[in-house]
Amino acid sequence: MSPLYIKTKRFVLTKAGKGDRDKYYRLSNNPNVMKYVTGYALTRKESDAMLDEFVQDSEPDSWFGRYIIEDRFSGDLVGIAKLDMYGKEVEIGYRVAEEFWGRGVATEIAESLIRFSISTFHAPAVIAFVNIENAASIRVLEKSGMTNIERIDDLDEVKFKFSYSPQTVPVMKKALYIILGLIALFLIAALVMPKDYAVEKEIVINKPKAEVYDYLESLKNQNNWSVWAKLDPNMKMNFKGTDRTVGFTYFWEGNDDVGKGEQEITKITKGERIDTQLRFLKPFESTSEAHMVTESVGENQTKVKWGFVGVMPYPMNAMLPFMGMEKTVGKDFADGLANLKVILEK
Repeated sequence: MSPLYIKTKRFVLTKAGKGDRDKYYRLSNNPNVMKYVTGYALTRKESDAMLDEFVQDSEPDSWFGRYIIEDRFSGDLVGIAKLDMYGKEVEIGYRVAEEFWGRGVATEIAESLIRFSISTFHAPAVIAFVNIENAASIRVLEKSGMTNIERIDDLDEVKFKFSYSPQTVPVMKKALYIILGLIALFLIAALVMPKDYAVEKEIVINKPKAEVYDYLESLKNQNNWSVWAKLDPNMKMNFKGTDRTVGFTYFWEGNDDVGKGEQEITKITKGERIDTQLRFLKPFESTSEAHMVTESVGENQTKVKWGFVGVMPYPMNAMLPFMGMEKTVGKDFADGLANLKVILEK
């Protein structure tokens, strides 16, 4: 009967027999290769006895047992691998000749054994045991898609149990694909959605224009009627410059409702309009241009317009339809103007 073998991209794994004693000994008499197996190099007698026991315990026509790993093209001895039943799970293992360390051999062998075990045995899981100090093999198993699921404290060794479950991997991949798909849709939507936003509200106040404008020109007065100033009684406020002049800046920092930011007077059209720049720092950074406009609509009536415009950077502009600027900020503007009307008409 021809020996069983498994092929990978670079190697061929051939089911071991007693005729492979020389090859097995070439691997077993190296103390570095055997460090996490026996802890020492085997003598020829010990090596032959170990291989004979493996061969005796495995049936000739069974895929389970030890495999000699050789280069498919040069025929060089590369290492030895194993396939064993461990309850209902399939256990894999490998040893690689020292001259082949660092060439990706162990990873290719582990990945191939996992695929072979899943397709051939339909096992619920493929497992491997590794000494907790064997950092190189731990990295190999992680790169092969296995997960560390248990620490086992034996009398002669402390080891990790790694597992690869075909039942969970597709679910994880599906979840990942869904997440990536949603991110892609979000980025595509941001490309076609507008970045500009604008909100403006107005109210008529039964006071002369000069009186209304004089009150609005003071940026400090805004805290008397703006709804945001009332959201946090403990809000910290600082001022820089001279109120009613270009460059005057109001700084605030409060709770999550008001965040942190600053407002600076950027232009004054005396008796008509005050322009400011709003720079929000928390909970997220953004810059908007705000304005207050006064228009006389009667001898003792003044229309006040309060609004702001801004640009939401890509890709956050995709959130604009969900932020409801007109509904949320617009309501705050309308409520603020209502407060202003009450104060000025007293």
